[in-house]
Amino acid sequence: MSNNAPIRKLPANLQGKDYVVGDLHGCFSLLERLLDAVHFDKSQDRLFSVGDLIDRGPDSLRCLQLLEESWFYAVQGNHENMMLNFFLPYLLNGNLDRLKDVAGTGFLDYGGDWVKSYYHAGKKSMLPEFNRALTMIPKMPLMWIVGAGENRFHIIHAELVRPDYRTSQPAAWVDSDIDRWLAEQTIPPDVEDRLLWSRTLMLSESCALDKAKIQPGLSPTFCGHTCSTRPRQVLSHVCVDTGAFVSLESDPEADGNYGLTLFDVQASRWVSASYRRNDVAWGEH
Repeated sequence: MSNNAPIRKLPANLQGKDYVVGDLHGCFSLLERLLDAVHFDKSQDRLFSVGDLIDRGPDSLRCLQLLEESWFYAVQGNHENMMLNFFLPYLLNGNLDRLKDVAGTGFLDYGGDWVKSYYHAGKKSMLPEFNRALTMIPKMPLMWIVGAGENRFHIIHAELVRPDYRTSQPAAWVDSDIDRWLAEQTIPPDVEDRLLWSRTLMLSESCALDKAKIQPGLSPTFCGHTCSTRPRQVLSHVCVDTGAFVSLESDPEADGNYGLTLFDVQASRWVSASYRRNDVAWGEH
């Protein structure tokens, strides 16, 4: 299978444990606290990311460098997608006259201004450590399929809800659809867009969807993109984005329950860490 395949598959982990982490957004120190809390074993455990490794937090490049680790598996989020589109001309010709969003991606306005620290104006290029991380983004798939049968689960960024969910049954794409995309090694453009950007499923004001926890035919599907104060499940989607970067905010009235969540797939429990507290919090799914 190609390293640039949009969907990739891994066998079940028979040696260690699998964990899924919510949108990192540069909050590397919170991840370190969580990995310590669960005694993460890099020799046999695996860490899956629902994307959005970068922007808004203090250590975006360090989070992006996780892609070099053999135990780390991430899907592309909308922030990586914006970054890739922003730097696409640079990736093609190796020259960057200035850091300006000529393509209108919105990348710099939505937390991407951290890249300015890695720009060398004299050489009209980014620094080598940044370049190394940047070249790994096109290799990030849009979906991971892990395991098979009752042990199967998926990793995506946003959601697998169909665009015609109001009238279609089922409302979400299911395993058979995903298996077809895997066999064809292609994802339809409308599906790709929703995998990166859609918030239909998790927004509390959305009343159009049946809020059943399980979508028959769809294996547990871990996602992020839309944050809340704790993990929640709708239509077999388990959203683990709990607002890591939000816990950086200094507003005393901001909800102190936001933070970074690490979900233990086998045990179906989670742990979260926040910049607003010294301890970690545990919860059952």
